[in-house]
Amino acid sequence: MEIETNEKLSVGGSGDGQMMASQSNVNIQKQSSSFGINGNAPCDGIGVLDGNRSSCDGIEVRVIDAEIGKGVFATRNFKKGEIVFTDSPIVTCQFAWNQLYKYKACEYCLRALETAEENAQRLTGNPALQLKYPECCETKKELQVSCDECEANFCSAECKDKAWAEYHSILCIRTKDPLETHPQKVLDLYWRMMHYPPETASIFLLVKLLTKLHHDTDGSLRDRLYAFCCASTSGNEQLVHRMLGEEHVSRIINLREMVKNVVDFENIQEFVTPEAFLELFIIVGRNGQGVGTSPFAPWVENVEKLDMSAEEKATVMGVVDQIYSAMDGHVGHFLDNEGSALYPLQSWVNHSCVANTEVKFPYKNHIVGLVASRDIETGEEITISYLDLGDLERSRYARNKYLKNHYLFECHCPKCIEQADDEDFSSSDESEEEEMDDDADEWSDIEDDDGEENMTTV
Repeated sequence: MEIETNEKLSVGGSGDGQMMASQSNVNIQKQSSSFGINGNAPCDGIGVLDGNRSSCDGIEVRVIDAEIGKGVFATRNFKKGEIVFTDSPIVTCQFAWNQLYKYKACEYCLRALETAEENAQRLTGNPALQLKYPECCETKKELQVSCDECEANFCSAECKDKAWAEYHSILCIRTKDPLETHPQKVLDLYWRMMHYPPETASIFLLVKLLTKLHHDTDGSLRDRLYAFCCASTSGNEQLVHRMLGEEHVSRIINLREMVKNVVDFENIQEFVTPEAFLELFIIVGRNGQGVGTSPFAPWVENVEKLDMSAEEKATVMGVVDQIYSAMDGHVGHFLDNEGSALYPLQSWVNHSCVANTEVKFPYKNHIVGLVASRDIETGEEITISYLDLGDLERSRYARNKYLKNHYLFECHCPKCIEQADDEDFSSSDESEEEEMDDDADEWSDIEDDDGEENMTTV
């Protein structure tokens, strides 16, 4: 059995309405400016072939048409299970509510900081729960470090140093007990009060981006951001409305002022004008990819690989299923450390209801990998699904209504074309849409649930 973390590319709505974090919106025209890869990205061999095409080992980015914009295409064959490419983000940030509710992750790369046992105890609400096979836990507590001046925690000294160089030297609050009136605390509270779980974005992704722009002395980050700019502004108002709710006009103004209270440097003024701030906000909303990490799921995977009898393995896996059931009763589907990231290459991958790759996090941090879910031939477009497995089984009508509401496009993949003659609306569609949009209801139960305490040892 393969245990997956909750690496959904999008999750449900919020209290006031919000935009889903998306990798790239298929029906949004993008500029044909040259495409650059983050210098830290595993796939850093992209070279511009012409104004509309870029490539690296096994893939290339090229313009499809004026309506869809760019896409990623295979330049060689890939076998099922093969990693098509990996990509490191320009910037990463944990979600605000996720962090508030003690989902412990590295401030820089979102790697889980809890042990598998600590994680299972918290998510089941059972502090007496114990896990056997501690050698199967991948968390390296001995490598973890904290900021000397604030509450930030890191999985390693390397991540701490990278964070300090890129943004933390500026964003460090420089106290272990910050006042609620601190500009970052004010911004965090304001954002949380309009953007309830399930979360899909964080205003601090934009704050970190602005801080990195302050350090961008050679202009390379500016060039990468220009690649995200949209030649068409269709859907922008709807996107902001979904992210910020009915009062989105006043809220974007307030957010801009609060962000400027945190980072307001002379060399980034071009990015904090009302127009530029809105465009950065839209870039993050349209291109942010959800990131999920977990210490418990890798422990389960490693336990499955142990040399044990079939009877013993069946017993252990039965208890694992009980733990997952207890987690579901205590926190619903909120199992992972969750955040979002802005990726220079993965952001160009378009949606399909019959996608040929799956989004994974192979290094248990913010590095994303696309794994072939079937054999892929040279010339095929690389696609992912913006819907989870359950939603993909819904009717064409329900899928496309969800995509229109949350991603601002209608899908024309082979599955949707094949089902084009299906009845537009059926009696089951209303309940399907409610199921696709009711994730937020689960959150209200988390805070008050005392959890189950009938398991002690695996």
